[in-house]
Amino acid sequence: MADPVRHSVEYYTPLDLHGEVLAGRVRIPPFQRGFKWGANDVVKLFDSLLRGYPIGSLLLWRRPAPAQRLWVGPLEIDAPELDSALWVVDGQQRIFSLVGALNAVESPSDSQFRVHLDLAAGEFHVVGLRQQPPMSWLPVSSLVDLPSLLGWIRANASWLSEQQIALAHRAADMLRDYRVPAYVVTSADEDTVLDIFTRVNSSGHALSSAEIFHALHAGMFAPQAGGLADVGRATAALGFGVLGEQLVLQCVAAVRGGDIFRKDFRDEFAEDEDRTGTVQEAVTAVLEVVDFLRGECGIPHLKLVPYPSVVPLLVRFVRSHGVPSGRIATLLRRWVWRSAAVGVTTHGVGAVEARKYIRAIDAADPFGAVQDLLKHVSSSLRFVTDLDQVHPARVMAKINILALASVGPRDLVTGEPIDVARLVEAGDPLRTIVRDPGPNGHTMANRVIAGPGFGRDLADALAEATPGVAASHLIDNEAQELLSAGPGGQFLIRRAQLVASTVEEYVDRMAEWGARDGRALADVIRSAA
Repeated sequence: MADPVRHSVEYYTPLDLHGEVLAGRVRIPPFQRGFKWGANDVVKLFDSLLRGYPIGSLLLWRRPAPAQRLWVGPLEIDAPELDSALWVVDGQQRIFSLVGALNAVESPSDSQFRVHLDLAAGEFHVVGLRQQPPMSWLPVSSLVDLPSLLGWIRANASWLSEQQIALAHRAADMLRDYRVPAYVVTSADEDTVLDIFTRVNSSGHALSSAEIFHALHAGMFAPQAGGLADVGRATAALGFGVLGEQLVLQCVAAVRGGDIFRKDFRDEFAEDEDRTGTVQEAVTAVLEVVDFLRGECGIPHLKLVPYPSVVPLLVRFVRSHGVPSGRIATLLRRWVWRSAAVGVTTHGVGAVEARKYIRAIDAADPFGAVQDLLKHVSSSLRFVTDLDQVHPARVMAKINILALASVGPRDLVTGEPIDVARLVEAGDPLRTIVRDPGPNGHTMANRVIAGPGFGRDLADALAEATPGVAASHLIDNEAQELLSAGPGGQFLIRRAQLVASTVEEYVDRMAEWGARDGRALADVIRSAA
């Protein structure tokens, strides 16, 4: 039996953890998960701290650390080389949440870290990137030091009550006094610590294949270049959104060949150079796929791709046959949209269907590959939209939003084209037009693509917009007159007709049902000559 691992128990306040992370003395190992918590999880953490509830212990590994650039939640940190640093084995989500929220509230690119304490209700909330918080909401970043808090209180002294000031001070005391226990392990064996990590997490979700990839091929002190995060950051830099780790891993597997859903990567790479080269190839292929999805398929952001598994499938196509163009691009676009429309009625594109598509893509030539892809989806479908679907996570809602975006919605104030990808990146791009509880009030008929900030006067802005701007939101003269006369059922009935016909026409145009899927006539004539 191996010698037992030595450990000690130490205690850290939230402010201690914040300072240690910013100084680079607390590090996240490569085998850790990415940030998985949602805004509600972050809010619950701060609520537990304020109430004095236990939030669990941390597990840290004391080891040397190289100089490196770290991403902790929304923050980028240049960490120095240290003889003794604390690597997080368990507790990453809590540390990310604390550090992200306690930093300047204006800086995070992710709204789930913009945490505020509502002094009127004694509750924590998050604020959207473009949302203006109510006056009574105190950003938790103002609680980091006493001068910041006192400055905020002085600036709002005209309306703050004694109870609200006391609550603000209690929240600040909580950050200074709350003690989080941490087990600090000292061991020279990376495999031992990985085993501890796996056992600690065995009661929760099992390690995903992406996390196992990190554990096997990243190494505790490996350089960041050639990691899966490189692929996700490449798409984010284009404004297309960040690919999740599982999707990125499927893209890497698509480049390597074989089953893109495989989980065993133990013998995948003989050396670091092989892994780094594969990731670089994946980055190049993914960027080509993004260009294709945006340009040929009219999909401006990853969150609007009806079935994200199409991304690694297209990566495989690009890797095997090059960047699609001309007739190949047209046929491939038909396949993307037909599979999306068919998937709505067949409940998705699962692993079984995706493996069929992979076998088709692995054909010897690009035309044969795209022909085989098209054989797996219907070439003639009577597509009918469902306007009840408005949540952006649902496939039909994504299709509805893409159709609205295809019209080129324009800003109601400036008349300039709306950057739909930016709205999608920030959250839900849809806004409710009228507060009518009628039969169409909850449907896409009562939604437009617009930025936040209009509130209850959105209906007025649409009613008063120029005909061109109104039309860019699928509101014709008749609908605009009905809206001006008094927003209600008749307006929504008319707009439901406009939206439904636009969505169905758009899908028909992109999928080209019934079109001849053979070679282009010009190519046939040239080959015959």
